[in-house]
Amino acid sequence: MAVSMHAEGEQDSAGPSEPRDEQGISEFVSHFGGLMAASGMPGLTGYVFALLLAQPDAELTAQQIGQALNVSPAAVSGATKYLADIGFTRRLRRPGSRRVVHALSSDDWYDALLGRSNVIEGSKRLFLEGSRAAGGVGTPAGRRLWLNAKWFTKLGDAIEREMAAWPAEREELLRGLGELDDPSPHDGPAGS
Repeated sequence: MAVSMHAEGEQDSAGPSEPRDEQGISEFVSHFGGLMAASGMPGLTGYVFALLLAQPDAELTAQQIGQALNVSPAAVSGATKYLADIGFTRRLRRPGSRRVVHALSSDDWYDALLGRSNVIEGSKRLFLEGSRAAGGVGTPAGRRLWLNAKWFTKLGDAIEREMAAWPAEREELLRGLGELDDPSPHDGPAGS
């Protein structure tokens, strides 16, 4: 997907040590958006999400999204609605403006993914039910399903440990980076 990163009204900003690479951002949006689509995110949604992730303030208007991705307003509307429904983004109105801005709900978007839809726990439960229905661990199908349940248990435990440790690790990593060029850094979009 071709991505134009010079959406109307958007200002380029440089990071603390390197200038913003619009071609690199375009490639990121194309590749990460494609990965999200291949992982099950519908249509354009992954590209809109990738585009928002790569914005300095993690927010854009529908018009800016449409221009950057060269897509119709209807396509932008469907994608932004889906992202808001799953908790990845939110719709904001600036005081005194009628324009809606689509913004990431948090820089830590994966919290919404893991908190909203506990696929791991649900999979584990279904595999255990399937194992029992297949005759238990004494049968080939029951053993296979039981082992899948054990894998999802292990995976869930590992993710839970890492998610609990991540906030402190994140803060340490950010401290190591020092101050950003932005005089008012924030933890998420729009000061969230």
